[in-house]
Amino acid sequence: MLQISDQTDTLTPPPLVAHWFHAIDSPIVDPIALRKAKRLGVAEQTRSPPKNWVPFSKRDNVALEKACNSDIQTVPVNEDHLFEVNIKKREINPVYWEGPIFEVRRATWFVQIDGTWIPCEEKMAKQIEEGYLKHKPYKRPTIQPTEKETEGSANSTDTLDDTTPRKDSIEVYIEEKEYLLGPYLGQYVVYKDSAHAWLLYDTTGAKIAKNLLTKLTNNQILGGRRLIRGYREVMVENKKQNEEKEEADKKEQTIRSENEPKEDNLHTPPPDDPKKREELDKENMIKQEAEDYENEESEGDLRAIDHLVFVIHGIGQKMSERLGQNFVHDVNLLRKTMKSTWPIALSGAKPLKRSNGIQVLPILWRNSIRLGAEAELGIERESDMGLSPEGFDDGCPTIDEITLDGVPNIRTLVSDVFLDIPLYFTNKYHDQMIHSVTKEINRVYKLFIERNPSFLKNKGQVSILGHSLGSLLAFDILSVQPFPANQKPDTDTIAILTEKKLAVTLDFPVKNFFAVGSPLGMIMVLRGHKMVSRKALAANTVPHNPISPSNGASAAVSFVYPAVDHVYNIFHRSDPVAYRLEPLVARQYGAKLKPASIPYIKGGLKSMLDAGFVVGNDLATKAGAMLESFKSGITSSLFMRGLGFNKQEKDVSELKQHSQSDPEIKASRTIATCEAKLKMLNPTGRIDFCLQEGLLENAYISALSVHMSYWQDIDVAGFLIREIYKEQRQMNLVHSKTAYV
Repeated sequence: MLQISDQTDTLTPPPLVAHWFHAIDSPIVDPIALRKAKRLGVAEQTRSPPKNWVPFSKRDNVALEKACNSDIQTVPVNEDHLFEVNIKKREINPVYWEGPIFEVRRATWFVQIDGTWIPCEEKMAKQIEEGYLKHKPYKRPTIQPTEKETEGSANSTDTLDDTTPRKDSIEVYIEEKEYLLGPYLGQYVVYKDSAHAWLLYDTTGAKIAKNLLTKLTNNQILGGRRLIRGYREVMVENKKQNEEKEEADKKEQTIRSENEPKEDNLHTPPPDDPKKREELDKENMIKQEAEDYENEESEGDLRAIDHLVFVIHGIGQKMSERLGQNFVHDVNLLRKTMKSTWPIALSGAKPLKRSNGIQVLPILWRNSIRLGAEAELGIERESDMGLSPEGFDDGCPTIDEITLDGVPNIRTLVSDVFLDIPLYFTNKYHDQMIHSVTKEINRVYKLFIERNPSFLKNKGQVSILGHSLGSLLAFDILSVQPFPANQKPDTDTIAILTEKKLAVTLDFPVKNFFAVGSPLGMIMVLRGHKMVSRKALAANTVPHNPISPSNGASAAVSFVYPAVDHVYNIFHRSDPVAYRLEPLVARQYGAKLKPASIPYIKGGLKSMLDAGFVVGNDLATKAGAMLESFKSGITSSLFMRGLGFNKQEKDVSELKQHSQSDPEIKASRTIATCEAKLKMLNPTGRIDFCLQEGLLENAYISALSVHMSYWQDIDVAGFLIREIYKEQRQMNLVHSKTAYV
């Protein structure tokens, strides 16, 4: 005979472990979306509840829980602590750049919506937990069998499998309702067991549906939405769902293989469908933002950052936002690409006994540039309604006010992309751009130092990477930095740009300048500028102009002196925006040089063929150099003997006089001088570095995409890593040789 036993006095509620989550859709504030809506004159859309939530890592969860129980207001979270959570506001936002702000929840109870478990609002979860502790579903009485039934069941255990229900403990279903209050009025909770419950509506229709489902499923489904207690239980449920889904997919695959394959593109809407295109753009933006907020690498200790790379975007940033692209996302892709490339970037070279310490941060400038007097002054004029004061001018019109309404798509393209170029060539906006970018770089640098004080202690270094027009801005900023006392340029040869006195200068020295996909070469030609290292000023080796301004003639060329140790010009041969820089350092010598090839590390057949080509080319070059040296030695010896000199008798004065007039010797000296100029700007003696094309790559097709393809290119990432740590690798190599000796 079955006996009902109550163990309520000995049971305690299962521990409730909270876990923190943040949304990755439906942001609280999205600056890009707000600008887009304002530009299109569309009213701001009502925010819908978030549906996609991401759990914080264990490390961040511990920090958030600790801060929640203390007076700490903000907690740095996610990868490299690039984001922070405001505990009081329950919001997460990026630290160093402008981005969407998402909701944060301390999750204890979860509700199932469209098959996905999402954390309940904290106020709702608190009421559900209070009802849970009041009704004590974890203390439900069970029906226990008698001793005879226990003995009988023990003798038959061998015939039972795991799927057979056990008779030694049968749960008694008791429906106890907990009505919710406040904004959740009209809803109630029914607790099923120690971890599961149901959220139902107290309406007539909901009651009818509940009664029907309860009878049909034997109290397994009550209608409404399922609730679950604790994140661990959620993971168990998700594992079950994934296994069931995989099994269902296998069955569906089997059925499809037996029948004719279906055409997936039959119901695909045409690509020119504006509604579908807008939906795809929105989905793409949500996906990008979700990737930017990823925190899978948030466990363990933080990376020791010893090198900062500030990335400045180029033209068309407003257009990229309109098309669903995001410069911040591009920079995050570059950071991730450099991290993934780190293990193979230094292959074949002296390895570093350390992990990747490069941090890449975006510098946004375009949104701070305003066109027209109204935008600058922030004054809303009402002259169109005849309300402006008499005798006062109504100000300068904006670009939108003078733009025609014909072919709006093309005009939008011109306004968002090509307008940045004439802006750059306008003195007023050029100086405004320089000031804006410099100020933003200093702001981000100061913020980083405050959060990473060990960076200065470890003598961290800074590089600047400029893409497209961003490289021009970066170069101009470096060119207008103050000169040290021992580096005084000649006022007759210095470029006008360098003479400008700007109120804002960089707060730190710059080690490397990377120009990527850069039109800097073309702009310098139009300006009549050439590039000289500031090291030449200290060495008093600055070249002189062929035309002297003192004679009343304008200088043939003027010089700019970027305040940087190393200059790199990285480009794809098919990039229509990029130009070379080496001829702007040493004209004749640089123009004859072919751009240096960036090592191909993508792997595959191209990598093997390229490696063979490099080895063969290197052998040929060395053999040619040896032959030329041998010829030069013979020629020199015969020439000296013809003049009556031998090794024992040399007239130094006559040799010197001859060397100054001999064309070959003069040419070799010129080459040595040109090489020295390049080496002052880059110890490798090269500035132009070209990405290698794939075996099946078409230059004309690539031209449409290569300008924006640098961010995920592992060859670019590997090159940046090698050059940033080049001096450290060389030092390690010297130390290892010294130790060996």
